Amino acid sequence: MTMPALGGPIPAPDNFPVTWETPEHAQLLWFWDQMHHPHPVTPLTEAIDGPAFTGGIGKAARALFMPIKTFHVSSFNCYWYYGNEPLIEAPDETAARDKRLEAEMMRRAPRVLQDWENVYFPEVMTLNERLRDYPYADACTNELAGFLDEVCASRERQWELHFLAVMPAMGAAFQFAQVYEDTFGEPEDNEHYQMLQGYPNKSVEAGEAMYDLAQEAKAAPPVAETIRQAPADRVLSELSRSTAGKEFVGKLNAYLDTYGWRSDQFELMDPSWREDPTPLIHNLRGYLRQDATDPRREQAKAADERERLVKEMLERAPDQAARNQLQMLVSVAQQYLPVQENHNFYIDQMNTVLLRLPVLELGRRLTAAGALTDANDVFYLTPDEIQDAAAELTRSGPDGSWRGLTAQRRAERQRWAGVLPPVFLGTAPDGAAPREPMMDRFFGLGLEPSREPKVITGHGASKGVVTGRAKVLRNLSESDKLEPGDVLVCEMTMPPWTPLFSIVSAVVADSGGVLSHCAIVAREYGIPCVVGTIVGTQRIKDGQTLTVDGARGIVRIDG
Repeated sequence: MTMPALGGPIPAPDNFPVTWETPEHAQLLWFWDQMHHPHPVTPLTEAIDGPAFTGGIGKAARALFMPIKTFHVSSFNCYWYYGNEPLIEAPDETAARDKRLEAEMMRRAPRVLQDWENVYFPEVMTLNERLRDYPYADACTNELAGFLDEVCASRERQWELHFLAVMPAMGAAFQFAQVYEDTFGEPEDNEHYQMLQGYPNKSVEAGEAMYDLAQEAKAAPPVAETIRQAPADRVLSELSRSTAGKEFVGKLNAYLDTYGWRSDQFELMDPSWREDPTPLIHNLRGYLRQDATDPRREQAKAADERERLVKEMLERAPDQAARNQLQMLVSVAQQYLPVQENHNFYIDQMNTVLLRLPVLELGRRLTAAGALTDANDVFYLTPDEIQDAAAELTRSGPDGSWRGLTAQRRAERQRWAGVLPPVFLGTAPDGAAPREPMMDRFFGLGLEPSREPKVITGHGASKGVVTGRAKVLRNLSESDKLEPGDVLVCEMTMPPWTPLFSIVSAVVADSGGVLSHCAIVAREYGIPCVVGTIVGTQRIKDGQTLTVDGARGIVRIDG
């Protein structure tokens, strides 16, 4: 969906009625975060991450002097929306703030990777270790319920650290791209973004370790055969029947101890790889293919291409002043990829699945006492409700009301899962509120989907033109159906999806912009990629032949 026309309310579709919490909220422009939450969220995710995200980004925005009054998060019909309430100031106040913002970004940007490694990362890990090492089994139920208050405060701090690290890095990448386009014109192949590729990061590191694990499996043919042939949820038990298999299970567990703190998406209800390692098995199967690509080779190619493009850019600069500016800007912007992927690994992924530990322990206790039907039903309660339910266990005992409430909310979430929500809600700005092009490049907003039934349009994220067979994946558990050369069609990708890029010939994603994770990884692997299509998974079917033009952002359904 294109950006709505300036000024006036945006009509909500008939199948997506909206009730506004306040009249003021109806006056904001809201957008669906399809990239991080393509599916309906649970009440617990909304109740923990909504306030934490709002508070975290608010504190970071104030530290960076950004013109944001409040960055609201709300769930409409179980879908995750953002509404930015801009800070309205007098012209002289705005000019002064803009100067402070520019100065603060210039101060932070050159050292953003250093700040991540030396300032933010140590605190991120201290907060993570607190969640990981808390004595859950030894704590009484009331203590554990009270610990949820600390959990929520910790999550807000994580999001604050997230934005303090990422916003200057993203701003540097955006500034470089803007100056490059102003100097040379709009690039046809997104070559300026390729100049930011080929740097070590946790996503690539996890892929390299997995590739090495697959090579070890190949060295023991019975182990490799079991991974290929046994049902994914039974691979570990089948491997444990042999000495070689048991040895390999030990290596799998070691991998999970280091890299298994991840899940498919940002939903707290989704199990981690440590809890359910079947996504690891699916990825290993991809790396067991004879034509699987070593991530090191792809990263080396990306680095070579990066250096070639930077050299050519500097040679094409119109004068020495422009050359110096471009050299400085690209060197600062090249911190974006490691900061983006590394913060994702430790905050977006690790911290998210660590939050499950106290919640699931309480869910198990509530289920054992009869308050819930299943431990996972706890994700259909808010932290306050979990604390109330826990308090009941020490008073009169559960009365069954929590089982009814969670069943009702589960059914409601399932019902809304069948509805494609609108991208925008609320009220379109009247022109006084500025667009945020940096965020557009990350989220990929503002495109009008093609009206041609055989054409899908999006943002060209990684150059190249290929023709291949479509495979539509909505989660990693479906990755077994991918064959070499297929075109991966998905709602979004997260770091755990990275090994799939070594199998497919192209990627088409419903969400994201040219600075999103999906775009970054596609450029790293040198395959065509179109992001921000909104409707790709709705209109493309398994087995259809697609031609993907990754530079122009066009996908044709050939048959």
